Amino acid sequence: MPNPPQPSFDHEASLEELAGVGRNRRFDEIIDDVEIEDIQVICKRGDEEIPLAKPSRAFYFGDRNLYVQEAKRFDQDEKARILSTDQFPRNLPRFEELKRSCQRGFVIPFVGAGMSKSAGCPEWKDYLLGLCDDAHLDVAIMRERLEMNGDYEGVTNDLVQALGENRFNLDFERDFKTLENISGAVTLLPRLFDNCAVTTNFDRVLETVYTSEGRPFVEKVNGRGRANAFFRAIPAGDRYLLKLHGNLDSAAERVLNKAEYDAAYGNDGNIHFDFPLPKLLKRLFTSYSFMFLGCSLSADRTIQTFMRVAQLEGQDNLPHHYALLPCPADNAKREAIDQRLADAHITPLWYPDGEYEHVEQILELLLE
Repeated sequence: MPNPPQPSFDHEASLEELAGVGRNRRFDEIIDDVEIEDIQVICKRGDEEIPLAKPSRAFYFGDRNLYVQEAKRFDQDEKARILSTDQFPRNLPRFEELKRSCQRGFVIPFVGAGMSKSAGCPEWKDYLLGLCDDAHLDVAIMRERLEMNGDYEGVTNDLVQALGENRFNLDFERDFKTLENISGAVTLLPRLFDNCAVTTNFDRVLETVYTSEGRPFVEKVNGRGRANAFFRAIPAGDRYLLKLHGNLDSAAERVLNKAEYDAAYGNDGNIHFDFPLPKLLKRLFTSYSFMFLGCSLSADRTIQTFMRVAQLEGQDNLPHHYALLPCPADNAKREAIDQRLADAHITPLWYPDGEYEHVEQILELLLE
């Protein structure tokens, strides 16, 4: 049987040119999209336009220097748009610093509930408020406690007491079951962070996406369990997942309501670094850079722990930490978050409030 014909290339195309085909994927997609008129490559016979199968290829091989110049201009404009540099001019240098740290493997993702939303899991605030009617609690008052005071522990505690722990636990486990088909920003994490990860989530979204990418976690530990094993796994290159506050199906190991937070962090208003969980967080926070994703970073025990660590250690003795955050429209709220992050030595990359697609786009930029 004769061999199929091999594709032929113009003899003037160098190996370097052939190797560069497809490197500017997003730029090529813009050129090849007939609906987008920003950049067009047109073939004409007289007044008749002849459609090209791959206008981007024609541009690339027709005038490679101009193609590279325009692709670079496009990338710069796209980066400015994604990072909203007109609105947040500090984002660009912060992003470049973060990207260098990610490329060197110095960054550990710290994943909150916002990253599980695309997997069908409810957003934590909405979930708690949705339980208020059944618990006969005033939704408006609970909303104010969550949004103004960040009192997630207290609201959760009141809901558990009102509903009864057994009923709450049964519904909680069912309501946070992970869907099989997961999309969105969270699916990019295995490629960007092919190492250890930390999450405050109880669901199994991270386990699912890492397994789907062929990079399953070797071990899963909780904050009050084999914490030392997680710390040793980081330099060893083993892929461990730290479920900081426990698992969905184990109420005994969980840190969710006020009583459980008191047992994990201390119940006298202080952070006790002789307790296993704060001790582990301090060790991690002083040794590696965190990138907070899907975390509100409200004034909860975790952020209080980091603020206390920064105060005790001195900010000059800490690695840089980063967070992707929606910018509140209210200036007073933004200033309050800014101050809290500064006190915890966490650098924000802001994106416009409500425009959550920026998270996925920023992660894609980090992968380039």
